[in-house]
Amino acid sequence: MSKVTKPRGFNDLDPSEFDHKSNLLNEIKTIFNSYFFKEIETPIVEKKELFIRSVGEETDIVNKEMFTFQDRKGEDLVLRPEGTAGCLRFAIDSGLLDLGPIKLSYAGPMFRYERPQKGRSRQFFQVSAETYGVRGFEADLELLMMANEIFQRFGMGNVSLNINSLGDEESQKKYASDLKKYLSDFSESLDEDSLKRLETNPLRILDSKNEETQKVIKNAPKISSFLSQKSAENYELIKKGLYDLGISYKEDEKLVRGLDYYNDLVFEWTSPDLGSQNTFCGGGRYDRLSKQLGGRDCPATGFSIGLDRLALITKANESTSSSSLQIILTDESYVSDGLKLSQKLRKDNKDLRVLFSGYQSSLKNQLKKADKNNIDFAVIIGPEEVRSKNYSLKKLKEDEDQLTLEYDQLVKELKNE
Repeated sequence: MSKVTKPRGFNDLDPSEFDHKSNLLNEIKTIFNSYFFKEIETPIVEKKELFIRSVGEETDIVNKEMFTFQDRKGEDLVLRPEGTAGCLRFAIDSGLLDLGPIKLSYAGPMFRYERPQKGRSRQFFQVSAETYGVRGFEADLELLMMANEIFQRFGMGNVSLNINSLGDEESQKKYASDLKKYLSDFSESLDEDSLKRLETNPLRILDSKNEETQKVIKNAPKISSFLSQKSAENYELIKKGLYDLGISYKEDEKLVRGLDYYNDLVFEWTSPDLGSQNTFCGGGRYDRLSKQLGGRDCPATGFSIGLDRLALITKANESTSSSSLQIILTDESYVSDGLKLSQKLRKDNKDLRVLFSGYQSSLKNQLKKADKNNIDFAVIIGPEEVRSKNYSLKKLKEDEDQLTLEYDQLVKELKNE
């Protein structure tokens, strides 16, 4: 029989990849918690209507990229393509928005039917933070500061922050009208998707990757000329805040993000290490979305980090803070002694990873396997060790003599390494 393989565009994670992503996620969650973000969980299945209302009925996500199906009662459901709408739906459903300003975070898989390539798969993992109930620029600035802290923590020097202001609703209407007039004169040079967007959301054309369309956009009106006084002042305060915090940024007036719910600040972090799919973090403000989902008027801002892409960037910089040790038996009669020792070592050294595989083969072969598995230490248990309660410690990555230590000395030696 032929073997069953995974579906196209979906990826497995081997143990090292899983460990790396888990370490990144845990570190991000620790930083989120230090900023008072409370973690929630929402279902991966949502009603299709949620994303038609939020992401936009004419967006690529809704038209081309969602995994949709009907339940037995004929209700249209989807595998969530992004997390912001579901998080806000939860906040509305639960009444949390009525409690004043609140910060929420979440993490999990998202799904889009896209052409698989480096940094892009049909199931991808996002970790996100959202702030509700704060209309001032300080909420945006805190999110930017928190994201920057995360990337600094991972030693990511070769990344860029790009920002733009889409303005408030008034600004967007004026700009969209002027942009549409300009682009209509070059309709023969626009690609098929841009021609559709010309009628539904002209701002999204700025995001086109088509070369001919890009030439047209180059001389298009700039949104900065259409910002209301309030939006312009808010944007200046954010830029000043970034300067005061020592966070470098670039302004990109073509940056609109791929979702229709944004207003005012939008931003992306990019890395040249990712090739064409170079964005690994993005977000912005979406003050209108709560009312679009049937909730009350509520300002909101947030961002999402693509953990899969972040893992690609940081893999080379990864260093593990935990040590590894393998317990090696000279005979199978010492299995109980080995298990007891492994349990005690894990209890007395939380950072130590202890591998116990029982008795397998000769001492020489077991040491070779431990070295091949990149283990740091080996503790050998044989008749002398059991009788004397002293343990033989071998440092596999150093050319040193084997040590014979009492248990307390063994724990101390492992903690000092």
